Amino acid sequence: MTPQMDLAHKESTRSYLLVAFFLLLTAVLSLIWSHARLMEQDEFLSFYSDSVATFKQVVLVQLHHPISLDPPAYHLLSHLSMNFVGRNAIALRLPALAGFLLFQLCLFFFVRRLAGDRAAVIAMAIPLLTSSFRYSVEGRPYGLLLGLYALSLLCWQIAALDDDIRRSRLLPLAGLTLSIALAITSHYFGVLILIHVSLGELARIISRKRLDFGVLAALVLGLASVGLILPFQEALMVYRHHYYIAGVNIHDISQGYRELFLRYTTRPMPLQKLAAAIMVVLALTLAVAGYKRFKRRAASEHAYTWVALSAMALLPFFGYLFGRFVAHTMEVRYVIAALIAFAATFAIVLERKARSNSFYYATLSIIFVAAIAINTWNIVKERRASNEILASFQLSPEAAAALHHNPHELIYLQSLNDFYLDTYYDPDLTLRPRFSLIYGQQQEIHWLQHDTNYITAVNMLSFAPLSLTTYADFRNQPHPLLILSHTSWEWIDKQLDADHTPQTPLAFCLRGQLVRLTNPPAPTN
Repeated sequence: MTPQMDLAHKESTRSYLLVAFFLLLTAVLSLIWSHARLMEQDEFLSFYSDSVATFKQVVLVQLHHPISLDPPAYHLLSHLSMNFVGRNAIALRLPALAGFLLFQLCLFFFVRRLAGDRAAVIAMAIPLLTSSFRYSVEGRPYGLLLGLYALSLLCWQIAALDDDIRRSRLLPLAGLTLSIALAITSHYFGVLILIHVSLGELARIISRKRLDFGVLAALVLGLASVGLILPFQEALMVYRHHYYIAGVNIHDISQGYRELFLRYTTRPMPLQKLAAAIMVVLALTLAVAGYKRFKRRAASEHAYTWVALSAMALLPFFGYLFGRFVAHTMEVRYVIAALIAFAATFAIVLERKARSNSFYYATLSIIFVAAIAINTWNIVKERRASNEILASFQLSPEAAAALHHNPHELIYLQSLNDFYLDTYYDPDLTLRPRFSLIYGQQQEIHWLQHDTNYITAVNMLSFAPLSLTTYADFRNQPHPLLILSHTSWEWIDKQLDADHTPQTPLAFCLRGQLVRLTNPPAPTN
């Protein structure tokens, strides 16, 4: 082995060790964060959908009674995870963590082919510093989508290069097909995974002046999975009549970029504007540096790879168009795969500087320290929020006396999120089965202009082991106990005022006010 080969071998070995280190760091931080975090409403919707007894039941729930409005792939993966780990939040979130780890690993191999091992290690470590890392601890499809988008980009890159050297491409083409199919069957916006590969392949066809039937077949086979999700989409039509999201806004594009890196919307407005201005400057700087790096690329580095990377960077624009004209809804988390392009480009433009040992190891040290600091702060903040909720289960003597006076009396709530928290996390096992959710379509549409929670409640009746009560049946109870949360999603307080229902305050408990109502007598026949 020549000295140059020996040096390259040692460099490669160090890179793999660093990759393993940052993957381990990701897993440890994510699991600690997940342990500190209680499930939220959207996660509860997935949890109850996925914790049914069998895979068949998971499919039937999504096909006939969906409460988590996604195709079945992620639900099947989390159900599988629950079969091994147990019916809990960690199991629900493991597919998202696996997707995030896949995202980092694919990012490493993709960038390594363009800019070498050192830039590749920097690229896969960068996501730990972004707000998108939180999707590794959310039991929803978004962390998985990150991994699938990165896998599709890597498999297409390998398939294109292997075609040039006449090597078997069965594995990368199969990976491309699988990543597209899984993305489409995990989320309805997953169809956007076709954009960066398709535009990159179009540029490749133009440059080579011939078709690559292997890649085209992989794209077509992956796209064919749309046929699998059409029946599941039919089950969602009932939600569209009065859905809670009012259209798609042009500002969703800028917000889609901002929230890739920083969640600052809860900060004072001057800080929000300052953060937005800084991010615009950094994005423009990165774009200029990326263009300069593209211009001086090696002859073996094809332009079509940068076309695919640029298309992925524009994902919030494509997401806006898809939401505006097709889905009629959009949220910024649907387009977080744009992070792949930014992390890759950032690392690639540092290729030359990373050749210096001092710069390279200083950069990795800064990323490591910042990742620990940022995510420790996130974990501490999450733990505080969770502790506040858990502390709400400590009842005052007045509240305990009122709730335990009749051990068989139902305790009504209309806040769906509080209902989930109380029935899952309340340490008093005698109280959990007594909580009952009030739902009413006319009331919800009248006061909130949507009936999302009503439809959710109706669908839950088919499979979830929870107590639910219509507003009409609730009104037939002469003196029911009710917890008023006074949230923006609550209509019960307005309806009770409109009905002139007398209320007797009893105590503050469980994040709301416990009241005893006096309903009018039910009319006799």
